[in-house]
Amino acid sequence: MSEHFDDLLQPTITAPPEPGGKKPWRVQSQFWIAFFGGVLAVTPIAYLNTYRLGAPKRSRHLILLSGFVATAVYAGFAWLWYPAEAYSLRMAGRIVGVLQYFVVARIQRDDDNRHQIFGSGEYASLWVPGLLSIGFALGVLVAVFTVLRMWPK
Repeated sequence: MSEHFDDLLQPTITAPPEPGGKKPWRVQSQFWIAFFGGVLAVTPIAYLNTYRLGAPKRSRHLILLSGFVATAVYAGFAWLWYPAEAYSLRMAGRIVGVLQYFVVARIQRDDDNRHQIFGSGEYASLWVPGLLSIGFALGVLVAVFTVLRMWPK
């Protein structure tokens, strides 16, 4: 007797691969990193989180691609508004960073749902990596704008 499987009865969500030993970070917590640190802070955190979630390589590549695009958009704003106030550049960085968060959150959503359903559902703290990422991003921006101010006109 041959068994016939109906597609309707097949599971739509499959179990994630065995975890690599590290708990993932909450995707929602990455919003604050994007808000305070911008694109340069949220992209590496989201990229590393895909490893922790066991996401496919495609997700990691999409996060890197969206990070490069968002960085180029922010660089375009900075180039257009460079002589403007620092407030305008900070606001542009926050806006682009938050938009980048929505993109990386969407990319991580399915893997995060899989972790919540089939995994332990526990998350690691994002305080230390988040603060380090924000500090790195702000340091890079300060260095870039310092070089631009010293550049001969």
